[in-house]
Amino acid sequence: MTRTVQNSGSITSMFRLALLSTSCAALLPAAALAQVVDDEDSIIVTAERAVAATKTDTPLTEVPQSISVVTAQDFQDRTVVDFQDIYRYSAGVASNNSVDSRGDFVLTRGFDAAQYLDGLKRMPDFIYGARLETFTLERAEVLRGPSSVLYGAGGPGGVLNAVSKLPQFEFGGEAGIIVGTDDRIQGQIDITGPLAEGVAARFVGVLREGKTQWGTPDDRLLINPSLRFQPGPNTDITLIGLYQKDKQGSLGYAPIFKSLLAPNEAERVKFNFYQGEPGFNGMDTEYASAALIFSHRFNDAIAFRSASRYSHMDTDYKEVYANYTAEPWEDEAETLLRREFYVNYEKSKVFNSDNNISIDFTTGAIEHKVLLGVDYTWFKQSKDEGFSYLDFFPFPAPPPIDIYDPEYGVPFDFGAFNFLDYKSTQLGFYVQNQMSYADRVHVVLGLRRDKATSKRNGVSELSQTAWSFRGGIIAEVVKGVSPYFNYAESFLPVPGGDFFGNPYAPRTARQYEGGVKWEPMRGALLSVAYFDIKESNYISQDPGNIQNFIQGGSVGSTGVEVEAVVRMPENFELTASYSYIDAKVIASSSTLVEGDRLAAQPRQLASIWGSKTFMVGDDWQVRTGAGVRHIGNKIDAGQAFLTPSVTLVDAMISATGGQWVASVNASNLFNKKYYDLCSLLAPTHGLCTAAKDRTLLASITRKF
Repeated sequence: MTRTVQNSGSITSMFRLALLSTSCAALLPAAALAQVVDDEDSIIVTAERAVAATKTDTPLTEVPQSISVVTAQDFQDRTVVDFQDIYRYSAGVASNNSVDSRGDFVLTRGFDAAQYLDGLKRMPDFIYGARLETFTLERAEVLRGPSSVLYGAGGPGGVLNAVSKLPQFEFGGEAGIIVGTDDRIQGQIDITGPLAEGVAARFVGVLREGKTQWGTPDDRLLINPSLRFQPGPNTDITLIGLYQKDKQGSLGYAPIFKSLLAPNEAERVKFNFYQGEPGFNGMDTEYASAALIFSHRFNDAIAFRSASRYSHMDTDYKEVYANYTAEPWEDEAETLLRREFYVNYEKSKVFNSDNNISIDFTTGAIEHKVLLGVDYTWFKQSKDEGFSYLDFFPFPAPPPIDIYDPEYGVPFDFGAFNFLDYKSTQLGFYVQNQMSYADRVHVVLGLRRDKATSKRNGVSELSQTAWSFRGGIIAEVVKGVSPYFNYAESFLPVPGGDFFGNPYAPRTARQYEGGVKWEPMRGALLSVAYFDIKESNYISQDPGNIQNFIQGGSVGSTGVEVEAVVRMPENFELTASYSYIDAKVIASSSTLVEGDRLAAQPRQLASIWGSKTFMVGDDWQVRTGAGVRHIGNKIDAGQAFLTPSVTLVDAMISATGGQWVASVNASNLFNKKYYDLCSLLAPTHGLCTAAKDRTLLASITRKF
């Protein structure tokens, strides 16, 4: 028996609102553009340029690919708490709406997005680890589609590249306190300035105590010092250190027939019902990294850039959860929920380095910027794991829990065994040529050669080489209007393996993309894109084991994205987007059936955000903002249940007087109680994961 809930509501009105807002934005008076800074710093202020697409500082209107930039001001306005929150208003991006301490899970165009920091992949996939702290970031970029030519491990969906705050040669900074829902209290400081001639430093620090919506810890200590040297006008050297210690909880899973599909209120569990053990469940991580970013310009035509980072992380993850893949009930009344435990002790080390040289030259009427580069990634992981429900692990299951009157703290035995020692490397060589004609036609061609190796418990499991290609063209056919087309490929070695130790094979994909970018005036950009992606060796959730992921089959994604961004610094901002993404199975596997939708990917996404700054007298200004987000329905891995769509409202208000800023920010303002994803695992049982309820933050900040 299959129960399916159809999508409730329509996004027609949201789409019309986005189009209307976009049209209005195009009619804004050109005089307002005088407020836009027109120099190198505009990459931060107006977000009109990006580095992720080409690894060179390139205007968005000269990139034949879909890319968006989210600024630090956006982080503050839109109540960004975790890295995945940054992209909630970006076209084609579906962020996880629950609070999962294991990581930030973001889909772009139907696929998991690779996460990078300063152009280097932060950590390989399938690692329980410390989440990126957004207060350490200057901005973030989303590069949509396969990007292996430049990144190697980019994946088919795209790249999320975060940019660290770097030392500045002018003194400045801020210190603030944030209090909010879930007993959150956070102190943070960011201070930068010169130490001597040609030397600058920066210090970013965060200290937080709080809870998740399930009452488990959400604590963080972060120290992020950096030092910058400019021994001459053409050389820049930056050292970045980071230490982060987190204590966080784990997800809560509710029985589907006692939550979303409860027949009546009497049988419905509390929205934030927690099946785990608050004193046991959680993830403690200790993460440390050191990075070196070096650049040198030899002359007007030749420049060299190098970025390297080493990181080490210890993870202690423990979880008691309900095993919904079997009969979950201990009693006929269906009040005592059976539970299992899972423990995971990981130690991981990552070293990666990217080095390239750019050469500018001209052949006739064509300007060239050639990029020659090599990057290298080394990864090592050891893991001890323990389970209660597998026969070869001699640990009994934790006691069942009463879902209506839970009693926590009942002791139980648990343990772990050495399960995995894993090593992998990837070496890539790439070349790219950006060609421009008459400053109106821009062509990008790229080629890459990769070699990836891995060993599991000392036995070689992978040694593979691959070529990746990329090509695109964009042309300004009339003033401000630039249609484009691109073709791109990806090659993604996947570290590790499934729950039972079977290694994963590399994932490969290709994409065709066409679109148009319209810049009606400085500070405004409207982009429309159509894409077609196909990937082999896809990895999907095992419907019979929530801890396992299975590889096989081919999947595809086609769709349309519309995004409009208008930025008038310290005055007005508007962001609107709409996405239709048809992500489905192309070739079947043991867990995939041809024609089925990809799990957890909404077909439709729509959002609109606007903010405005008002002067109040000579010394005060008030900034207000509000946004609406629509998230379409999602299918579960077993294709048995559609989690309903939802529409959410966010808002903010801040007041600035002199050096002081006071703000109140809210996401999910009206405290909509909804579920991020539900799965029907059998006709009689399944599970739901509660989405994040309202987040309300009040802060006071002193600027320097």
